[in-house]
Amino acid sequence: MRHSGPLTNGAFPLLCVSLLVACAGRDAPDGPMHQTPELVSVQTLQRWHEEKARGGPTFSGSPAWRAHAEFVERELRARGVADLVREPIRYRRWFTADDPAAQRWTLSIAGESVPVASYWAYSGSTGEQGVTGPLVHYDPQSPPASIEGRIVVFDIPTLPDPVPPKFAPAGHEFATADLEGEDRGLITDHWYQVNYATRFGRFGEILQKGKAAGGIVIFDMGQARARGIYTFPLLKVGELGVPALYLDRVAGKTVRAAAGNGQAATLRLLAEREDTETWFLTGILPGRNYGTPDDRLVLLVTHTDGPNLTQENGALGILALVDYFNRVPQAERQRSLLIVLDPQHYMPGRHLVNWYERHPDVTARIVGAVGVEQLGQREYAERGDAFVQTGRPEVSVFFTQDDPVLISAAEAAIGAERLPRTELRVPARQGQGRWIGLADVAVERGWPAFALNTEMSAYWSTVPGIESFDARLCRQQLSVLVELTRTLMDAGRPAGG
Repeated sequence: MRHSGPLTNGAFPLLCVSLLVACAGRDAPDGPMHQTPELVSVQTLQRWHEEKARGGPTFSGSPAWRAHAEFVERELRARGVADLVREPIRYRRWFTADDPAAQRWTLSIAGESVPVASYWAYSGSTGEQGVTGPLVHYDPQSPPASIEGRIVVFDIPTLPDPVPPKFAPAGHEFATADLEGEDRGLITDHWYQVNYATRFGRFGEILQKGKAAGGIVIFDMGQARARGIYTFPLLKVGELGVPALYLDRVAGKTVRAAAGNGQAATLRLLAEREDTETWFLTGILPGRNYGTPDDRLVLLVTHTDGPNLTQENGALGILALVDYFNRVPQAERQRSLLIVLDPQHYMPGRHLVNWYERHPDVTARIVGAVGVEQLGQREYAERGDAFVQTGRPEVSVFFTQDDPVLISAAEAAIGAERLPRTELRVPARQGQGRWIGLADVAVERGWPAFALNTEMSAYWSTVPGIESFDARLCRQQLSVLVELTRTLMDAGRPAGG
């Protein structure tokens, strides 16, 4: 997730001219696509997601990930995608059970079990007997003299008021009327808490340097909201080296009081490691100039790994886009579509392999990009200690660069589809946050681009399954992405540009 400024390589003026020419020539035989095939049905999208949901979280290289990746590969091949290539990556995968009933992560005080919400991925592990040590509460204003051999209890601090810029909600270029005046504080708070534990609070560094026996992080969340929290692994390869667990605020009261009384606890976190192979999957849906020096590519990019059904369903979204454009005659596809499915989003180190640097010959032919992530999510809200669906869609957030043609195309597509609860951000403009998602490669390299993410009220977790997925919303979002992809296919930089 990186912030990028305005582009300066001259690609956008060329895009503007190309779009004007395209719009003027829609009836010409040699002009842009005029076929209007049907997008995949709501029923098909539901079926694809039910198939994925059966496997649970798709952490890179896991059995569930392999099943999902192989399904997507088969379906892409069946829809005319050529040059399908698996490019392998090997890494050491840390994993444990995601179901608390498996009793792979537990906490007890004086022989009494304390409910555990989740585990700190890639923290460490214990033997069957766990580790036992005195509890100590960590107050950053007055830290304990020593935490060596102890189980350290951390609280996620309250979100400051005013909110620091890095946590503040971003502004937007455009938003649908149904977002006016909405309080989206839970989204900000959820993102802040989950990322504070492993990134901003430096809890891991404290545990390591202090030679702690274990760690406990208390989130200011009810049990339902905290259940299954899965934070990004470390930003470097390896493990923390100290086993750590996550608690909700109710269980946290018990543990905080026990720490104040100097009591001991036993922490168990049974994890396994394996050296596993995962892979990029890439391929091309051929356009009219495929196989010639004039062929230019529009990149469709997403990641394939993540903790729940929709946090990483971008590959199914790209499959739907390929299904659509495969129904357009190849001679009418002005650009080829390049599919890049990246398996590194939740791996330690995160995106250590730069596919574009490995493939400069292919990268040189890319003239536009579309990022696809987090489709069809339903919104959740905390009601006391309950965590429930609100009956509304999660907020859709589209991104593009600071170019009037791209901005107009996005606004028109969102309006035509009547997509609810949607905003458009132009991060290069002041106050609109940063570009989020894997299509940020386009910003770095000066390609015209669009991307879709959604806000995540419940999706930093292993829990959300098929009940959290809205196939109709997903299809609406894909309809917008079809038009944005069509824009880049019709009017990317001129061949040879």
